[in-house]
Amino acid sequence: MSEASTPTRVPHCPVCGGVPKALLALAHQPIYQHPVPVDAQIPGPYHVDLQWVSCKSCAHAWQPEFDQQLLKNIYTSHYYTPAPVGLGVAFRNSFLSVLDSFKISGRAKVLLEVGASDGDVLAELKRKSGARLAYAFEPNQENATMARDRGLTVFERFFGDGDSCELPEQPDLIYARHVIEHVFNFAGFFSAVESIAKPSTDLVLETPSLDFHAVRGSLEPFHIEHIHVFSGSSLSRIAERYGWHLVHQSTTQAGNLIAHFKRHPETDQGGNPAPLIATKLGNLQSAANSYKTRMSQLVSARKFVIWGAGSSGANVMNLIGVEPAYWVDGNPNKFGKRFIGCHSVIVDPQSAFMKIKQDPSGDYVLIIASTFLDEIVPRLNELEWTQATYDLSGAPVSLDPRRVEAGLRDERSTLEISASDIVGTKA
Repeated sequence: MSEASTPTRVPHCPVCGGVPKALLALAHQPIYQHPVPVDAQIPGPYHVDLQWVSCKSCAHAWQPEFDQQLLKNIYTSHYYTPAPVGLGVAFRNSFLSVLDSFKISGRAKVLLEVGASDGDVLAELKRKSGARLAYAFEPNQENATMARDRGLTVFERFFGDGDSCELPEQPDLIYARHVIEHVFNFAGFFSAVESIAKPSTDLVLETPSLDFHAVRGSLEPFHIEHIHVFSGSSLSRIAERYGWHLVHQSTTQAGNLIAHFKRHPETDQGGNPAPLIATKLGNLQSAANSYKTRMSQLVSARKFVIWGAGSSGANVMNLIGVEPAYWVDGNPNKFGKRFIGCHSVIVDPQSAFMKIKQDPSGDYVLIIASTFLDEIVPRLNELEWTQATYDLSGAPVSLDPRRVEAGLRDERSTLEISASDIVGTKA
């Protein structure tokens, strides 16, 4: 992992026009973050050196160089694998809970989700709110098909492309979960929003929080697909530039920033959140180097298993530089698939653990996706897993479900306190 150096001729901050400063360099990163059928033939290269810079004025991070056509190809053909109903719902439930706290979901009768994946969130929000209509934009064919199967109207294209914004009825609520960090052109995105919004429309954006992850030295938001990593300050400022004013802002326990905007708020909210503490951004490269060392030592001289065949797991594997003995996931739609450039095939946890129990030399360590602890740990107990277990940060995980839930409560309490310090109250 190389030290960050500011590339020559880096454009000024796309949010506020501020001067960029080197933030983070990650060498030899995987291009493809999601598993594909085992017989898929996709030409190389499979890895790329990535670099982010940041703006001191608004605490925004971005990639100054990216391949737009490659990213479009990833989003349409090599993206998120849909999960069966009821699996991997932690992000969904957190988002819906925050919408309830904003007091906007119940009054919206026409919904539009930009980047709906398999329609899981939109279908549940439609059910909960009693909305009459629900529309979605989703460029990935596999996900768009599943969203239609849920009874949703889906435009299978990128939001803002050509005639993509001609809807039968203007929405009361437009929301985009984990989309804004992928946007190539902010003017095009907000122009598309403007063309379909009513004066009373609510806009909600969810994106990984730079405030949250920088303070923790976490690399989770930093991979090829994330052109931008927003702080509370930079997200509110980019929306403000296009006439959307911040009403509410919240950060989930998993580190996702959720912000609610309106064209004409009923009251003046008093400005933008305070910028992230600059020293926290400055420490991110050294934190990345330390994380690589810690995770490499964790699996040194032991076989390891990764539970979670998503972008986070793929990046940890790449960081360690060795493929896991077993790659498992709770989503059966991933079984039999592999990550491009890797040989390990994703299997169901039960069969993998049975083989591990029969391995006489078996000193194993399990690394699991932190977001889904409360779903995975009960399953580990069912499968009688007793060996060393860690989350993606390298922290040990208790296999007692009661202690996991208590830990989640503690983390929620801590986050409520730290978020106000990091993000800041309205000035």
